[in-house]
Amino acid sequence: MTTKKLEKELGLQRLSGNVDKDIESCYISDMLSRVLGGCQSGDVWITVQTSLNMVAVAIMTEAACVIFPEGLSAPDNVVEKADEEGLTIFSSKETAFSLATKIAALLK
Repeated sequence: MTTKKLEKELGLQRLSGNVDKDIESCYISDMLSRVLGGCQSGDVWITVQTSLNMVAVAIMTEAACVIFPEGLSAPDNVVEKADEEGLTIFSSKETAFSLATKIAALLK
């Protein structure tokens, strides 16, 4: 599974980035310190965190991409920084639970 296929399969809205990365798993958390310890390279990270710190954490953990659930978006400065760093961010109207179950099914 790749980020571009995930975008198509789930009907995600791309907010930043255009890098096609392989997806290994999914991680859900909004506490950045937990994400630093738990998110793995290749994970889709689902979070409501839309700050610049989120971009830094996603880059440090080598997340494949980030998805904001429930229609959340990000400030322009966050989108610009994510583009600079090559980080793909998506938005979805679905809940984190719904996204995670669909991602799990796609990864089987």
